[in-house]
Amino acid sequence: MLTRENVLTKSSFNDVNGYNFKELPNIPKINLRGNPDDKDFIINVEKILNTLLPIEANSSSSSSKLKIIWLGPNEWLIEIYEINDFEKIFSDLNNFLNPKNTAVTDVTENRTILKLNGLYLYKLLAKFMVIDLDKVLYKESSVAQTIFIKVPVLIIRNHKENQHQSVYLHANRSHAQYIIDILIDGSQNINF
Repeated sequence: MLTRENVLTKSSFNDVNGYNFKELPNIPKINLRGNPDDKDFIINVEKILNTLLPIEANSSSSSSKLKIIWLGPNEWLIEIYEINDFEKIFSDLNNFLNPKNTAVTDVTENRTILKLNGLYLYKLLAKFMVIDLDKVLYKESSVAQTIFIKVPVLIIRNHKENQHQSVYLHANRSHAQYIIDILIDGSQNINF
């Protein structure tokens, strides 16, 4: 797998009016589709990933090596933290799951991940979305699929209860700089 460059003009924007924005460009991702009612599918996936497959809507599960994100009743996104683990996991999913009932796709280049954090991050994001992040991301394992202005995004909560708000925002690579520019501009006139 090739290491690609960030799409942002800078790799990170630190302390922008109390917020930090950073791109995480080299996280391999796999889209997995299968039937959650098929016990063999669930058992094999959990054995390969060594992690429970989240079947609750808008949730995730993780281990020290990866995160599995629920995208729909029969679809998950797997983020793999180490590039070296990607090839084995991708190969094992393809080799040990029934190809007639499942789909395993490398989607690493499809989207980039923006790490956003700050004390009132949800308030900043609310300026550009019609979703109540306090309600939707109430649990540490929560995720949400929504629209940032006109851009579809996936948001994953990335903070513990007593920490500053932090999320991973998945967006098309071509929209990443646009989103960051809007957030930087919006952070200048936010009322606490």
